[in-house]
Amino acid sequence: MNRRNFIVSSVMGAGALSMFPSSALASNNGISLVSIGKGFNRLKSTVEHISVANLPSSVANAHERLLKVLSKDEYVYNATEVIKLNNSCFAVPLHKKPILGFNSKELALIVKQHGTSKFYILNEKLATEFSELVENFSKNAESHELDLDAASFAFPVKVIAQKQGKETTFAYQNKFDNTIILKSTRKKSEVAIS
Repeated sequence: MNRRNFIVSSVMGAGALSMFPSSALASNNGISLVSIGKGFNRLKSTVEHISVANLPSSVANAHERLLKVLSKDEYVYNATEVIKLNNSCFAVPLHKKPILGFNSKELALIVKQHGTSKFYILNEKLATEFSELVENFSKNAESHELDLDAASFAFPVKVIAQKQGKETTFAYQNKFDNTIILKSTRKKSEVAIS
């Protein structure tokens, strides 16, 4: 293929992609929590997949608002179910398919507190740190032969703050009132626990 044919076919392909309806990106195909990070694989037996029709009303309202944002930003997600992490936190695994580049693996969390629910989207770095928090806590508990619940430790019951920008931060409290702060910058990401 010569250069001119390559450029013409590339432009036509990009044009066809731009006309692809974003509503078609919401699918019923499962994007698993495990695809976000291997730490979630340890919790397969403790999380519960719930149909959107069976969500409490405040969570259903937050889920509906989340779907509008996800459709506008062209995410791929499962529109028919969420994953219940605990009584206060629900998750929606996401993939974002850019025209060029690799899929990002992100995670939307819906957190119910004080009678209302809000959603938060963790970028790929924060979602990976979140998964590694589960993995590291589980490994430490196993190595010390402790029967500790990684889900109670890792999953939020109350969100303290979320900030996006040069430094993205997601701070929350877990069931044990520990404050967990997930931070990411362009070059690194980290977790702080207090």
